[in-house]
Amino acid sequence: MQDTILELKDVSVFQKDSLVLNNISLEIKKGEFVYLIGKTGSGKSSFMKTLYGDLALKEGSGTIVDIDLKTMQEKDIPFLRRKLGIVFQDFKLLPDRTINNNLL
Repeated sequence: MQDTILELKDVSVFQKDSLVLNNISLEIKKGEFVYLIGKTGSGKSSFMKTLYGDLALKEGSGTIVDIDLKTMQEKDIPFLRRKLGIVFQDFKLLPDRTINNNLL
């Protein structure tokens, strides 16, 4: 297994045609713990949406858990999200399941 979990080079993040973030380069290795903080409207959610496939990567290059964000297809998104284990801020819990079953 490769040590790099996330690698971004010269990435720009867009919401539709609007540039939200520009010139992001970042590397996160296995075992590192990283916080993403910033003011409301600074682009945190848009950045995260790019990482889990809700927003397409239009400019730059990036891989996360060995998946190329630029060439990823829609059918790959559920697989990516399972590998990431995303916990959404508003929880996105399924009401017919217990918390433990939601986490599983």
